[in-house]
Amino acid sequence: MATVGEPTRPRRRAKPPVPPVPPAPDLAAQRDQARLVFMQHEYNSIRAELVAAVTTQQAVMSYGLAAIAVIYTGLLASWQNLALRTGILSLAPVLLVFIWFVWWGEVQRLGRARWFLWDLEKKINAQLGAPDAVSGESDLPPADVLHWESWVRGRNRWKMNLHSRPAYHLATGLLCGTGLGATVLSVALTAVTSPMSGGLRLLAFGGAAGFFLLCGYALFSFRRNPLFRNNGRVIS
Repeated sequence: MATVGEPTRPRRRAKPPVPPVPPAPDLAAQRDQARLVFMQHEYNSIRAELVAAVTTQQAVMSYGLAAIAVIYTGLLASWQNLALRTGILSLAPVLLVFIWFVWWGEVQRLGRARWFLWDLEKKINAQLGAPDAVSGESDLPPADVLHWESWVRGRNRWKMNLHSRPAYHLATGLLCGTGLGATVLSVALTAVTSPMSGGLRLLAFGGAAGFFLLCGYALFSFRRNPLFRNNGRVIS
């Protein structure tokens, strides 16, 4: 305690608290998080591409069925008109093959999306899988994060590839089979119908040649496409 007459000492001001130093950013963790976000966006984008391909396939097949109905309706309505009947029978098969090619393009689009999703799922499962995870009553591999493409390709309780291949076979048979029937009928009627002008005969045989050339090219493109080799095999 200060005595009378003794000068008082000034009080020292308290130093302001030093703010805590923020921890150094974990660059490795940020990089891993960014990779995860990018892979998630890519996976969702390819899934949307897959859904769009299926939707377009169904729309193209609906147009094909409508075209077949119009062809048969016009054929029955104009059976007595030789020129119109020959024109329908000659050109309709080529139209159906063109519709098949549009549909086949969407099938390839779907195949690309499926194969890419499968590779992406394997990559994500390799990086984020948890070996000690528990599956409970599920048949899905407990260590994996994503399962759909591997499940549908055979990693399921039935050990079967669950892709709907018969639907694609039937769609091809419907379009190309209808075109083949119309082509055979066109050539047969042209051969037995007399008299017939040279232009109509040229139209009939030219349409048949064009149809078979397009079918040959379709078979060639299918057999050369790597997306559909061993597409029905079961994975373990």
